[in-house]
Amino acid sequence: MFILIKILKNFFTILHSNATPTQIGWGVVLGSFLGLAPFFCLHKLFIFLLILLLNVNMDAAFLSVLIFSLAGLLTDPLANQIGYAMLVDANALTGFWTNLYNMPLVPFTKFYNTIVLGSFVINLIVALPVFFAVKKFVVYYREHWAKKVENWKITKYFKLTNFFKLYSGYQG
Repeated sequence: MFILIKILKNFFTILHSNATPTQIGWGVVLGSFLGLAPFFCLHKLFIFLLILLLNVNMDAAFLSVLIFSLAGLLTDPLANQIGYAMLVDANALTGFWTNLYNMPLVPFTKFYNTIVLGSFVINLIVALPVFFAVKKFVVYYREHWAKKVENWKITKYFKLTNFFKLYSGYQG
């Protein structure tokens, strides 16, 4: 229950924050790369560093990690097929993969795993559509729904409760 409330609170906090729609969009895209990749690998560390170094919304990134981790469970069979096709079935790429894995750090990316490679390819394909969809949603929400949501009775009631005051002060 508390986790669901925290997720909803973070979602609306992101939408009502001073972050630009572009910052939120790129945060969601980078978070999707972390969420869909199934294992700890070098490229996840690189994406995490990008989240920390670039001017993206970190809350959006970390919330999207949770969402895309759940979506990753559904996309794993497709990712496995894509990765298998690229690693095994595409004979033209065999030399490329051999040369790539003979480099010093590349094996730590775990792209030799079909699901890791397939998830990365899926992310590359959906990155720009996700960015533009999130950006458009944030702009639409702020223009058409933000004031309405603030005036909902449930929102006002929730903000008046002691639970909200106690929970909004909770930082853990």
